[in-house]
Amino acid sequence: MTPTTSANGAETAALICEIAVALEADGILTPGSFDVVVSHRRTRHALTTRLDGRHIVRILPTSTAVEIVRFVRQNSSLLESNARRLAERAPRHPAKHLADGCKLTWLGSAVRLHLVDTPVQVHLRLRADGTGLLVAYRGDVARLGAQPVIDWYCRAGLAWLQATAPARWSRLRTRRQLPALAVRDVGSRYGGGYEEHAHQLTLHWAVFQLPPALLEYTLVHELVHATRPGGRSHGPGFRARLLRALPDAPTRHRQFKAAFRVLWIGDTR
Repeated sequence: MTPTTSANGAETAALICEIAVALEADGILTPGSFDVVVSHRRTRHALTTRLDGRHIVRILPTSTAVEIVRFVRQNSSLLESNARRLAERAPRHPAKHLADGCKLTWLGSAVRLHLVDTPVQVHLRLRADGTGLLVAYRGDVARLGAQPVIDWYCRAGLAWLQATAPARWSRLRTRRQLPALAVRDVGSRYGGGYEEHAHQLTLHWAVFQLPPALLEYTLVHELVHATRPGGRSHGPGFRARLLRALPDAPTRHRQFKAAFRVLWIGDTR
């Protein structure tokens, strides 16, 4: 493992190394799977696990190797429960084979990819029976993979956003102007974001696969950020404003997190 140093310099580094060696020798933590961090503000030891599965052992400047080894041993069940929880919440974004008839989703409804041999911009065609076909040029998909389909989600998503956001914004009763709106890829962990310096709200193109109630939650969540409530990013002020806009926001938040982790985010096979 790599020692984590602080303002105490050599003494802190030596303490970290001593405790790291003791933990590795004890065998509770696998070598290379954890970091030891000295905290000058804490009053007690702590053991946490990051999203990537790496453990953080937080110690005090006065800690000893013996007491930290004992502390980690006493909390070994916490390590196991953290590992299970992370495994349950880990993203499982599928990869798709973009062949003719491939199943896609738009606003919670299933559509089928329909590849044609004539150059055409990707577009959604609704059939009489209520099902939809996402029409795309076979040559573009063969050459560019998922990008033409992603570009369509961005265009169609932005049109939905521009039609929906103004009404949702007005209900927040703020004097601020509606933020600029954008749809693009914002990574594999987040459904959207708000950039304060640009006053711009961005949604991930992938969220437009979600059912309307969860897509609405994603939009309202970011709109509340755009009203710039005081305090921490997701602190009491933000939560109070979000609950006024969506009283069932906690339920939708849990449903969103469960749904987003299994959304298609553009991977192909």
